[in-house]
Amino acid sequence: MSMKWYIIIGTAFIIIAIGSYVVFFSGSPTESVNNPQPTAGLPISGSITPNPSTSGGGTATSSPTISFATPSGAVVTVKDFIHNGETVQDVQNPGSYVLAGSLGYCLADGSCPKGASTMDFSVSYDEKNHFFNIILLAEPLGAVRLEAERFIANRLGLAGKDACNLNYFVGTPYWVNAAYDDRNLGFSFCPGATPLPK
Repeated sequence: MSMKWYIIIGTAFIIIAIGSYVVFFSGSPTESVNNPQPTAGLPISGSITPNPSTSGGGTATSSPTISFATPSGAVVTVKDFIHNGETVQDVQNPGSYVLAGSLGYCLADGSCPKGASTMDFSVSYDEKNHFFNIILLAEPLGAVRLEAERFIANRLGLAGKDACNLNYFVGTPYWVNAAYDDRNLGFSFCPGATPLPK
């Protein structure tokens, strides 16, 4: 079985598990108003915080951040990319957000929500696993990957190799380039990244 099928089966399992969790736990009669639960999905409980900084006029401003654990166990703090007015929540998959590109479906009201406008790549985020899924949708793959890397660096406020610590996947579908469709291509600047044609 190819890696592509493992990814498809794994994704289907995650969607079913999340859907079952939402159906089973939403509206539980044992919930108490006096015992509020933490806001679901925000990385590391209560970790969206304002970050004071000064602007050119010397006035303190607030810049919200998100902190979450990386696969190595380290904690990374990034700009709040979820509540930036551009990222959209995937209503069919609670806890999933689209930072760039389309959700891939339209809603009953005819709207087709999408994140930042791009046709060359998509970026989604699963807050439960703090996982970024970057899909390259155009050739040349090397140039598109660089464009996606710049987007991630800008939205998260990460400098270069700090992005290597994220839990992420960079891939491309077979219909874009069958030679690279079955693997994590990585960020170009991270160890083990696949060199791509530019």
